[in-house]
Amino acid sequence: MSSILAGIFAKRPLAGEVKTRLAPILGFDRAADFARALLDDAVARLSACDEAVSGELVFAPAKERAWFAATYPQIAIRPQVDGGLAERLEAWFAEVLGAKRTATFAAAVGSDSPWTSRARVAQAAELLDGGADVVLGPDLGGGYYLVALRAPVPGLFTQIEMSTRSMFEETCALIELRGLKLALLETDYDVDDAADWHRLREDLDAGRSGAPCVAAFLTRLEGSQA
Repeated sequence: MSSILAGIFAKRPLAGEVKTRLAPILGFDRAADFARALLDDAVARLSACDEAVSGELVFAPAKERAWFAATYPQIAIRPQVDGGLAERLEAWFAEVLGAKRTATFAAAVGSDSPWTSRARVAQAAELLDGGADVVLGPDLGGGYYLVALRAPVPGLFTQIEMSTRSMFEETCALIELRGLKLALLETDYDVDDAADWHRLREDLDAGRSGAPCVAAFLTRLEGSQA
């Protein structure tokens, strides 16, 4: 059975440094609490290892190693390299899928994607096992919530302008230009801005499950505003 390593990319959830686009709705302190709830859920979903999926927490900044190790002892941790998101993603894939690869395939996910389950990561592995070179999970904001590779693809991130509404389309075009085979997961979303926040609340109200820490955060938030 092919295995896939899921790297959860995350920053320490400090007020004023995470989820700042939600500050007009939540304030900086509660936005950080929300980021922590998202991260807690992501680690819980992907920390347990099995034959198909294993997870690690790819954290930043590197000086926060002690905090991440103490807060999430149930999962392996690895510091992100310095640089922008593109450089950090490219370096991680080069490390885990390079000469000393630790899994057959690798997938990078953000901690701000509330619905990226182990089953979805395993589906990415199945698509790679079936011949895909790259698997993307399209994000409603124009990016992607998951990217999975069978081997490093130099330039896949650094030749694309990251965190834009055209990032997914530009990435697909680059994959096609390289002659690589692309497979897609279902479209979903990260929680970055007010529209995502309202979508999340609607999903939870409709009974969508898989994010218990986020659901508990919203219950506390509503209680404090009552």
